[in-house]
Amino acid sequence: MGKKLTQVSFLFVFATLLVVIGHADITLDYKELWIYKWVYSFHMPLFFFLSGFLFAYTHPLSKMQGMGYFPFMMKKVRRLLLPFLFINSVIFVIKSRFVSAELLQNPLTFSFSSWVESMLWHPIGFMWFLPTLFMIFVFFSLLRGWIYVNVYLQMGGVILLFVLSYVMPDMSFMQISAAVHYSAYFGLGILYCIYRGKIDTILLRYKYGMLLGTFALSASLLPWKLVAALVGIVFSLILSLIVEKRSGVGLIHLSDYTYTVFLLSYFPQMLVRGPIAHAFPEVNQYLFSCVSFVLGFSLPILLGVIYRRVKDMNRLTRFVGLLLGL
Repeated sequence: MGKKLTQVSFLFVFATLLVVIGHADITLDYKELWIYKWVYSFHMPLFFFLSGFLFAYTHPLSKMQGMGYFPFMMKKVRRLLLPFLFINSVIFVIKSRFVSAELLQNPLTFSFSSWVESMLWHPIGFMWFLPTLFMIFVFFSLLRGWIYVNVYLQMGGVILLFVLSYVMPDMSFMQISAAVHYSAYFGLGILYCIYRGKIDTILLRYKYGMLLGTFALSASLLPWKLVAALVGIVFSLILSLIVEKRSGVGLIHLSDYTYTVFLLSYFPQMLVRGPIAHAFPEVNQYLFSCVSFVLGFSLPILLGVIYRRVKDMNRLTRFVGLLLGL
């Protein structure tokens, strides 16, 4: 893997750490902390930005022109929708059977209609990311012939997506509204991949000043969501360019497990937030937040390492890996 993938590996690890930090809340007090507000100001736009970068990186112009739409989308069904179907269903059973309805943002009942609602309109918790990203791939793979046009049309398309995200009516079915909103960041990731040489030259020329400046702006919790997201992405890019020179192959290997962490960190973190925290109410909630962070990041990686040793045992192990996004 080249230097640029080392940079992106860091970015995926960094973004995943932000997700686990953001999900380490024990009580509502956690959401008033600076770190929580900072994480939520840009971490999901960063994920979609990185997804757009990888889409363009793995599909240069020559490959894009010969890309079959349906084979490509079937890969995304296996990679995104199959884990979504399984994991969202498992969470649905847990929450509908064992969690009081008043504790849920979207009340669930243990019924087929409620399950369908959670699958097609209101995914549970962080699971909205998977159908959203799938719908973005549906959109961009249909427009793959327009991705490598001139820079003015590319920038105009991204600006149009940002405008659409603010004027489009709410369409919760398969997260269509969210897909339109985050498509703009996905498109920016594509543009960064195409023009990264020129962009990186500018960023590296003033790297330390821009790093401090963008972090100061981002840390101030800018009230404008779009500006906060863009500043956070630029800060992350500069940080990654500085860190990659000091990174080894270990970072690349660690990034192989970020999707697993994203999908499975929910379970140890909810275990800490729920039964464990309720069983020991006298323990400081922020101590539990630290435990939640450590377990949420480390246990999925451990599971991923173990799975890689047994995945080729038989068809069942490979199928389980598909279900869990391993």
